[in-house]
This record gives sequence, structure tokens and C-alpha cells, in this order.
Amino acid sequence: MTSEEIKKMPGRSAESVAITVGGVFSADGEMGSVRGAREEGTVTYIDGVKVRGSSGIPQAAIDQVTVLTGGLPAQYGDATGGVVNITTKGPARNFGGGIEYVTSELLDKYGYNLLGFNLQGPLIKGKDTTQASSLLGFFISGELSTVKDGRPSAIGNWKVKDETLTYLEENPLRPTGLGYGSYLNSEFIRKSDLEQVKARQNIRDNGVNLAGKIDVRTAPNTNLTFGGSVDYNYGRSYIYNYSLFNYVNNPQVINNTWRVYGRFTQRFPADTGSTSIIKNISYSIQADYSKFTQVVQNENHKDNLFNYGYVGKFTTYKIKSYELGSDTILGFNDVYIHNGFADTLYDYERSNINPTLANYTSQYYSLYSSTYPHYYNSTLVQNGGALLNGQQPYSVYSGLWANTGTQYNNYSVFNGAQLGINANASADIKNHNIQFGFQYEQRIDRSYSYNPVGLWTLMRGLTNRHIEQLDKLHPHAVYDAYGVFQDTVYYDRLYDASSQSYFDYNLRQKLNLPVNGTDWIDLDNYAPSTFSIDMFSADELFNQGNSYVSFYGYDHTGKLLKKKPSFDDFFTDKDEYGNYTRYIAPFEPIYMAGYIQDKFAFEDLIFNIGVRVDRFDANQPVLKDNYLFFEAKTVKEVTDLGPHPSNMGGDYYVYVDDIDDPSVIKGYRNGNTWYNENGTEISDPSILEGAQGIAPYLIDPSQETINSKAFKDYEAQISVMPRISFSFPISDEALFFAHYDVLTKRPTTGLQMDLINYYFIRTLGQSFISNPSLKPEKTIDYELGFNQKLNNSSALKFSAFYREMRDLVQAYRFGQAYPNTYYSFNNIDFGTVKGTTISYDLRQTNNVWVKASYTLQFADGTGSSATSGISLVQSGQPNLRTTNPLSFDRRHAIATVVDFRFGSGKEYNGPVWERVVKGTDRVKSVALLENTGINFQVTGGSGTPYSRQSNITPEALGGGRTLLKGSVNSSRLPWQFRIDAKIDRDIELTFNSDSDTKKLKKMYLNVYLQILNVLNTKNVMGVYRATGVPDDDGYLAAAEYQSGIESQINPASFRDLYSIAVNYPYNYSLPRLIRLGVSLSF
Repeated sequence: MTSEEIKKMPGRSAESVAITVGGVFSADGEMGSVRGAREEGTVTYIDGVKVRGSSGIPQAAIDQVTVLTGGLPAQYGDATGGVVNITTKGPARNFGGGIEYVTSELLDKYGYNLLGFNLQGPLIKGKDTTQASSLLGFFISGELSTVKDGRPSAIGNWKVKDETLTYLEENPLRPTGLGYGSYLNSEFIRKSDLEQVKARQNIRDNGVNLAGKIDVRTAPNTNLTFGGSVDYNYGRSYIYNYSLFNYVNNPQVINNTWRVYGRFTQRFPADTGSTSIIKNISYSIQADYSKFTQVVQNENHKDNLFNYGYVGKFTTYKIKSYELGSDTILGFNDVYIHNGFADTLYDYERSNINPTLANYTSQYYSLYSSTYPHYYNSTLVQNGGALLNGQQPYSVYSGLWANTGTQYNNYSVFNGAQLGINANASADIKNHNIQFGFQYEQRIDRSYSYNPVGLWTLMRGLTNRHIEQLDKLHPHAVYDAYGVFQDTVYYDRLYDASSQSYFDYNLRQKLNLPVNGTDWIDLDNYAPSTFSIDMFSADELFNQGNSYVSFYGYDHTGKLLKKKPSFDDFFTDKDEYGNYTRYIAPFEPIYMAGYIQDKFAFEDLIFNIGVRVDRFDANQPVLKDNYLFFEAKTVKEVTDLGPHPSNMGGDYYVYVDDIDDPSVIKGYRNGNTWYNENGTEISDPSILEGAQGIAPYLIDPSQETINSKAFKDYEAQISVMPRISFSFPISDEALFFAHYDVLTKRPTTGLQMDLINYYFIRTLGQSFISNPSLKPEKTIDYELGFNQKLNNSSALKFSAFYREMRDLVQAYRFGQAYPNTYYSFNNIDFGTVKGTTISYDLRQTNNVWVKASYTLQFADGTGSSATSGISLVQSGQPNLRTTNPLSFDRRHAIATVVDFRFGSGKEYNGPVWERVVKGTDRVKSVALLENTGINFQVTGGSGTPYSRQSNITPEALGGGRTLLKGSVNSSRLPWQFRIDAKIDRDIELTFNSDSDTKKLKKMYLNVYLQILNVLNTKNVMGVYRATGVPDDDGYLAAAEYQSGIESQINPASFRDLYSIAVNYPYNYSLPRLIRLGVSLSF
């Protein structure tokens, strides 16, 4: 698609162009799977730069969009689906530009506004006026946008009425009537307290999008190009659980993608009539650098981590507590012995850092007048419904909705960079066109994130823990003023240096207290500004595996690492205070490729034969064996427990009866294959377990935590990919074509090592961790077809394709791993795609041009995504592979673009209004639709598959264990169709630049109306598996759940709130969106 065609279409992005291509799946206007491949199998290039982050550029910058769905030339790699190639506009010899404004403010409720501009021209023209470009020229374009709701739903959204929400925020609690405790007012809300609105609340997005290019023609046959783009946006992220009561706390997300490149191109064209064997030599060298950053935060708190979850100042009043007993040091019996400290009052002074949170505690303190039994200690306050620092409000009905004041518990920073170098060359050697090239790419990813709300809870646990005991070796007897013993003995706090936390040490320094003193610190009595994240050690933030922090490429305080640490540093490196630094290197995978291809003709056959070789190095440590986090012995190393079966290889691992004192061999393992003690293959390795569970023959049984010895470097993966295509004419008007491609791409999901999770593997439970040893995914692609010319302006294309997908990543259960079974990913999925596409292309004929396609496709596989098998493996099922329709298997798909427009002048053939000019006999004709056109884009097709279930589960409350009805993905959603349109009119404006009437200047005004989903079709995008409908999961009517529903605090409120929650807005498509635009170009 060219820029002129794209300008006439309803969409503004390259993605909207891509979905008009046969074989590209689109559920609701977005670009998804290409010919049955997973979505991540498609790669996008902008001016030869592989996209990381956003692919958005201003519409005015797009010169051409090419979508490759099959038959990829050898120059493209790291893709198993398709390739989207975007070329931006370059400079022109003459100055020109334009400005554009688009709005929906008066047409719908979604607040779309965009202001665009572009400017191009020469900086140095040069003397040769025949040249189409200047010696030094530039092009720049940009868009400023603000959108109230960028992805509304056809059914709108529910929210609490403003006056009701204000009341709930100010009065979140009510007394129980029992003399203690409280209820949540939000659990008494009825449907009459709610309202349905078109747009989602508090998710406005603002953006700046720029693209530019400078061309330097250094010589007639050489060119130097510098270009780049910036896509910066900030706004609020939508969280459905927040949308009813808590949308004010939607997190802020700031994304910034920028890329720059420089490319040098030189051509050596052959002279006319040249007899040289080698002709038309050209080459280009390009270097590019891309950066993608993201910050997710509370817009008010930002990186003030201790503001998250802060409700106010608490003061604990304590007294010594006593019991009757004896003190052996002083020799007193049956006296009052000091046994600890008791709280007498837990006082509260609210803060307005988080006013809605603070209202929970303030109101609780106002509900009851007496201290006992309501707030003489923190436990009673918390149990009564108030919030302590670092706590979140109870959710509405156990997770149905987030309550007012709930804080988004994350602050995260991601910083990803990509360096690329590409060199390409071509030459004609006799009748062969040879192309070859080289590509190098390295990514450098860094990140850190915190769950800041709970830091207050962590600090309480780390403060004063070394002075919790009493120093009973140094008692104090209590005497009155006359020296009379009062039958009372008390003790000072006992200082235990080995139990003092690093945080406590730093806090005492901050408070000017003796670091080895016994002063009790009332932690919640201090403001958030007292604390900083560098007061913690890394291990303290890890919290024994219940971590408050995640990081790599930064340290645990969020500081960029100045040098790259070794893998072993995580386990051994300490700071000057003796704390482990736990430095983790950035993720720096390296991708390299080389290719060569030869295009030549043999009689009527045209061949394009090439080969591409990819080398991918994840550049990180991996486990030597995925079942062992500790070093273990192999067959060749175990000689003390008798002979081994003859079929056991020397590198097979040995499993024994006891970790600490092995005496009997129980089995063996080679990779994923297990054997019993006799060398017979077994399917269930749990039979090898002993009293301690699975027991590999460990090299060091005393080792408690993992270290670097169990790891090795990732082995770089070499992929050889032949690419063969050919074509030949069947007749003067028909052409047969075919291709065979091998495609690979690096693994994405689950590849990067998460060393923190590995370190705490013993406490991980059913959480998933990465598998840094994943291999590239592979696709073998076949296609054959023919092009048939219908006439001089139209053609029909038939193609049939078949794909085999192998080594796809899927969730995997490493059962009987040591020290425990864990859940990760593995290259175990596979699939096949069979299909045919019929395309019709009508170039501009009279008033119409058409691009249309129909695709029949059968996409089957063992998993639709890398995470589609998570529920299965977590349920303890074996890692079985059976093929079923994939979730994006659209059997019938259509994509059509129809453009109808009238020209001007002699080319106009539309309706004409004729009128007599007043006072004359002259008749004036008015071309009513001159330079007016309409562009329709129709996409849709049959429904995608889903799996039915036979039992009812409460999906709005997190669901439950499901029972499959039929087979996996054996049911289908309804058919889906969408029509988008754009109506526009060009108006030519002329004016004089001076008094010379011959020097007319022209400008062009374009006014258009963009309508997405013209028919306001409410397509069903998702349904509940038990009922097959999008708005009801069956829970409220199910007999087995009625007693539970009726036991809720307010059953009527629960039913209302549940029925709204289950009618998920994104089970439906976009509504109709209408935008009015005007652009002026010169």
C-alpha cells in the first residue's frame, strides 16, 4: 500500500493496512496471527530498523507499507509468521508541508483529538534542476494526541454514581451493630446506585509522535541517510477490577520509544551496452540504535515508595507487664517479674497523602468511643476494619471489585536498548542477481520494580527484632523512696547484635540513636520521608522468597550498575557491611545472521534460491540440567553402589534412596526420560521417590542454597534456513508460483533468567519461572499458486499454503526436579496450518479500486500461546501433546477495501447541478461531488474456537476447577464482521503571492469523516465456557451456589454487583467511533 492509498483508508496506522491482507487475523481492528502463526512470530521494520517497543509513526510519514505473509526472502529472519515493512517518506526538492486536525468531541463520547503536521524540503538544492531530490534535504512529521478512551466497549462501562462514590470514599465503613467491628459500605451498593457510561473512566492517554529523515546526496551514485522517530505517550492504564469503585487509582504508564539510524548506500550502475560479467553493483551499510523505556507508577506518589499505602501516624503506648514468679539472680520468689510489654493505646493521626485510605482508619476510630476493646493495640484496630500503614482495603465481596482507595501496588522501570548493524550488497553476474548480507543485533535490557505498599509491613518486621528479649541476667529490683522493696523486678531489653537487621541499623543512624542501643522504635510514628530504599539490604527486600523487589541491570535500590557483574557475583559478592549485593547483569542476547540469495531465469522459470544462517546466543547462564538445581553425579561417577544396567549411558543421572546417606540406586534419568533401577523406561518417575522425595546422588548433600556450580553458559543456537521460490508463466496472462521456506525465531516468552526466583526455588510453589535454555522456534512453510490476469486493470490470485510449526514454547512441569517440582517453559509445542487464499485486485478503473481476499484456513496445534497450557500443568497433568484448533483458527476470513471517488475537471463523471446565473442567460454547472470519495474497509469471518465446560464456576470471583465438555476448542464464537469507512473531499485553494496574477499559489484542503464500525455491530469477542454467552457465567442461577450467595453480607447487593462484573466489556467489540478531520497541505 502506498501513502496515497493509505491516506484514503479509515485507519491511520500500518497495522490497519496489514489487516487488509489475506491470511492476517484481526479480531477487532488489531493485527494478530499471520497464517496461523503465533502473534509474536511477526516482526515489523521501519526503514530497515527492527522495531522494539512501539511501531507507531505519524501517518504523514508513511510512504509505503509492505506485508509479507509467505515466501520471505533470505534477507528477513527472526520471524515465523509475517513481516511488516514500513518505509517512511524522504525529502523533496521543493518545500511543502501540511497540518491536520482530527476530533470526535461533538460526534461521540470517547474524546479523540489529534493535531498533525509535516514539513519537507531542501536545505541545499544543487545546481542540477533535473534531479528529483536535493543535495541535502529533510522531512519531518509529527502528531500530538489526547484520547479520553482509546478502546471503549460496545456495551459501555458501569460506574458508581459520583455522589455515591464521594460518600463511599468519605464513609467506607459502617458499624456491625454487634458493639465491635465494621462492614464495608460498598457491600451494600445496589444497581440503583450505579450508572452506565460510554467511556471508561480515568484512562486518558496523551501522546507525541515524531518522525524525521535527512538525506545527503554525497555524489551522483551515493547517498547518506539519517533518520529516526519518537513515540512518547503517557496516560492511565485500565484495570477492570478498579472500574466500578476505584478508577481514580488507575496507574500511570509512561512509554517512550525512540530510534535513530544512519545508512550509507553506493551504487555502480552499468553503462548501456556494457559487456562486463559483473554489473549493477550496489551496497548499503546501516547502523541503528533503539530505546524503549517504560515507567509504571502511581501518578501522585511516583518513586516515593513509602507514600504507597501510608495512612497516617500511629503512636503505640506501652507499659511493662508482670507475672508472679522468681528471679534467681536476685534471689526473690513469689514477686512480680517483668515478662514483657503490653499496649495500652494505639493512637492515630491521619495523613492526607492517601486521603481515601486514611478515611478507613479515621472512620473506624470515630465508630466507637471506648479504647477497649477497639483500639488499644494494632491487632484490634486491624481486625475492626481500619487500615494500618502498608495495608490495602478489603476488596468488595472477596475480590469481585477493588474497593475505594485501593493502591496500585507496583512501581517499575524498564529500560531496553537495541543496537543493530546491517550490511547488504547485490550485483548482477551474467543472468544471476546475487544478494548477500550480514546482520548483527544486541539487546540490552534492564529493569527494577517494587511492590511498595507492603514495605511498611516489612519494616515493622525488621525493626526492634534484636531487642525483643529481656536481659534477665541483669535484673532491677524496684524500691520505693524509703528503700522498701516493692515485690517487683524488671529488666532492660537485651541487645542481640546477630539479630539486628541492616534496615534497623540504618534507621537508628537516621534517627540519631545509638546503633547498638536498646531504644524501642515506634516505626509507624514516623513519616514516609524518614525512609529510603537504600536502608534495606537486597536480602531483606527478597524477604525469604516473598520478594518486594525485582531487578536486573540495576541494583536493588534502582541504581544503574556501573559495570557488568559476573554470574557468580550474585552468590558471593558482598558490600563493606557484609551484605550480599545480589547484583544481576542486564539481559544482553546477541543475534547474528548472514544470507545469500540468487535470483536467475532458466528458460521460462524464474528462481530465487537462498539460504540464511541465524546464530542466537541468549548470553546468560542456564542450568546444566533442567531437573537439577544442585550438582549431581552421573553413572560414570557412581562406582560405590554396584553395577549399572548395561543400557545406561555414562552421562545419565543416578537417583538413590537417601540424599544424605545413599545406599541403594532407585533409578536413572537421561533428559526427560526416566528409568527404574533395572534400566527399564518408566512413565511415572514418582515411583523413584523415597521418604525425602526424589533423591539424586548429590555431589554435596549439605548444600542448602543454589550456587553457580549448577549452571553453564547458554549454547549459541545455529539455524540454517533454505529459502527456495520459483515461478513460470502458464500463458500470456497467468503465472504459476511456489516457494519452500524454513523460518526460525528466537524464543521470547520465558527465556530471560529470573535469578531471584531460581534462588528461592524451594519456596516457589506453583509460580512459573523462566527457562533460560529455550531454543529457537521453527516453521517450515510451503506455498503454491498462480496469478491470473483478468484484464488490463484487474487480476485474480489463488494460493494454497501449508505450515509445520515445531519447537514452540509452552508451559511445562518439570516433575520430580530437585529440590522440588517446578513450573516453567519448554520447546514442546507443535502445529500445522493448512489454507488457501483467493485475492482480487482491481486497480483504479473509472471511479473504483478494490482489494479483496478470502482465506480458508485450518490451524491446529498443541497450544495457542506459550501460556495456554498453564492450567493443565498446574493441575498435575502430564505434559501430553494433542492437536486441537488454535484459538485464532478463523476458518473463513474476508478482507476487502473498496474505494469509490469522483475526479475533477474532465475526469469528473458524477452528479451535476446546473443553475442560471442571475441576470444572464449563462448556465453554470456545479460538480456536486468533485474530488469526493468514500473508502470502505470490510473485515471479518467465522468465529474463533473455545472450549466448553460442563460445570458452573464463579468466573467473576476467579473461577474454579473446570470440567471439559467435549474436546479442547471444539466450540465456536459467532461470526464477526466490521465495516470501517472514510468519506473525504479535496478542495483546491488558490491565491496570489503578490500582485502578479500569473503567480498563483495552490493549497489543498481535505475534509473527511472517519467512521469505525459503521453499523455499530456488537460483535461477540468472548463468551463464558459454561453458558456460551458473553454476559452470564451461570453462577447466580446455579442451585449449588445459592446457599453461598445468600450468606453474603447483603445478598441483593452481591447479585447486582456480580451480574455487572460478569458482563465483561471486552467480551464485545468496539462501538461505532466517529471522527471529523481536516487537513491543509501546500
